[in-house]
Amino acid sequence: MDSDVPGPSGPELKEYTALLRRRWHLVGAGVLGGLVLATAGLFAVPSTYTSVAAVQVHPTGMAEFTGERSGRLTGDVNLDSEAQVAVSDQVTRGMAEELPGAPSPADLRERIDVTVPSNSNILELHYSARSPEAARDGADALAAAYLEHRGEQARTLINGRLDALREEQEGLYERLSELASESSESAQVSAEAQADALRQEISDLGNGISPLSALLETVSPGQVISPAELPESPSSPVPLLWLVAGAALGLIAGLLAAVVRDRLDPRVHDTEDTARVGAVPVLLDLSATRADRSAPSPGLLTDADPVGQRANEFAHLVRARLTDAVPVAAATGDDTDDRPAPGHVLVVAGTTPGRAGTAAAVNLAAALARTGSETLLVCADPRGGTAEGLLDLPEGPGLAEVLVDGEDPADLEARPTAVPRLRVLRHGRPGAAAPVQGGAAELVELLRPRAAFVVVVTAAVVESADAHALAASADLLLPVVELGRTRRAELTGLVAAGARFGVTVPGAVTVPRQPNPAAASRSRKSDEAPKRANEAPTDTGTADIAEATEAAEVTETARVAGSTEPVTAAETSDTAETAGATDPSTSAGTTGVAGATEASESAEVTESTEAAEATEVAQSTGATKATAATDSSEPSESAEGSESSEADDASEVPAGSNGTKPAKGKSTSAKKKSNKHRPAPAGSRP
Repeated sequence: MDSDVPGPSGPELKEYTALLRRRWHLVGAGVLGGLVLATAGLFAVPSTYTSVAAVQVHPTGMAEFTGERSGRLTGDVNLDSEAQVAVSDQVTRGMAEELPGAPSPADLRERIDVTVPSNSNILELHYSARSPEAARDGADALAAAYLEHRGEQARTLINGRLDALREEQEGLYERLSELASESSESAQVSAEAQADALRQEISDLGNGISPLSALLETVSPGQVISPAELPESPSSPVPLLWLVAGAALGLIAGLLAAVVRDRLDPRVHDTEDTARVGAVPVLLDLSATRADRSAPSPGLLTDADPVGQRANEFAHLVRARLTDAVPVAAATGDDTDDRPAPGHVLVVAGTTPGRAGTAAAVNLAAALARTGSETLLVCADPRGGTAEGLLDLPEGPGLAEVLVDGEDPADLEARPTAVPRLRVLRHGRPGAAAPVQGGAAELVELLRPRAAFVVVVTAAVVESADAHALAASADLLLPVVELGRTRRAELTGLVAAGARFGVTVPGAVTVPRQPNPAAASRSRKSDEAPKRANEAPTDTGTADIAEATEAAEVTETARVAGSTEPVTAAETSDTAETAGATDPSTSAGTTGVAGATEASESAEVTESTEAAEATEVAQSTGATKATAATDSSEPSESAEGSESSEADDASEVPAGSNGTKPAKGKSTSAKKKSNKHRPAPAGSRP
């Protein structure tokens, strides 16, 4: 089945928001760290106070010499040049003479800042210091030093110009005197003309000297229009600015850490991550079914649940795609074969140990059954309990008995009352192991005709290769992703395995994070311990049987170890007979064994089985004599008859009940008869 939903082409906005939700603690830690560092900086950095003095700059009237008209403004003063003059070495030296401590000009230049308001002839002189008083005094000293330097510069220029004009005028006066001393008439006429020219030049120079002399007396470099004031608060550090900057830097650091941590995290956290990593769409999302964080989720979904309706939608999609192919026999009209039409096998494989895969498979099978299809759920996951708990089924035989003992699956199927069209083949009795990998193809062919859809849930791929063994014979392979626990390599490996085995992987199923399997198992054992203690047998007959069984075990152990006194088969039969009924008076206690609690019966069956196995080993190695075996045939038959009667009494209890166990003391011949259909693997017990 090919999916119509394409995989994402790249990260989207919701992926980044999901990243923030997952890694909010890193982002929050970054912002908090930035605020802490900013607060520490506020206390560590000394406060700085800044005072401002505003100076209006006047033109000196020496524009042709000072270049005052070459600035960026249309006025008479180039304020850009004046701003640089204010921080020059000449100004700061004069400023240092006015401040206490005689600071160096270089130190003063670092504390000075000059600004020029637009479209004005005003300089704002800023001076910073450690105290408000020092800042105010420094700004006033800077303004005074600047105006003094500017006035001195203007006066120097005017005096220099006046000296040059006066010197030139003196030279003209000297030449005029020389012309007056000439005696000849012709020379006098020429000298008179030259004298008139010299007097005109002297007059022109006088016209230039007079305004300069007046300007020298009235020159004004500028004035302080706003003297420096005592600052009320420090100019730096600014608490609000520092806190905002610290939070912003911390946010950036937290986001970078979150992105790096998310990229290095090997787990899958949401549906977008699942689709991006596995390159398959999420066909069914069960992660939104959790209402109580402490309760396992998902449970058994119904039609009244919105998520259950989504499961039904997915079931309809599976039916539409898998039933498109018409069977060959139906297409050709060949109805001579009375075999049932083959069903479709779906393998649901969890990617993490626990209940995630089984819970998803149960809901998928229930959805298929609700849509009108006969569905068989096969529990191949040895972690039993989830399917039975969701479907309210008792523990009983199942897949393990089918594979080991050759039982008919139809006899072991259970029908939950909540889902009428659903049948369940449980994994088996507690402690049973189902060797799926040894006959996966045969198992699929055995189960395929039994229902329209066969949903097989296997153990997690990190625990077993059952999913890989079944994939080659299945129609669909559905990975179950447990958000927050499934690793990316496990998801991609399972999808790649489906491609290698040629089975379609249409998409994935996501479930929320499940309780820790180890913790849940410990909790379940701790809950069952008091029950087993309360259900301990108190019947005296049962106690006698346990003592007799222990004695039989000691006898068989001595025989296997090569005891010098051979124990005959007759003695073994006597021991078994004693274990079945030690005294006629205790027959009531023996009868009560069949109805004892599950914990007590499990212990008795185990001990009896071990004793029987030890007897078989001893007899196969020749520990007993043939003559002794012949002599003891009669007691053995009587013991076997007693045991078969007890087994008949126990067989009257309905199969699959939690409180039923096979009767203790099953003979060797009965064991061989029960195992005749299929031999059990080495190390297993019937």
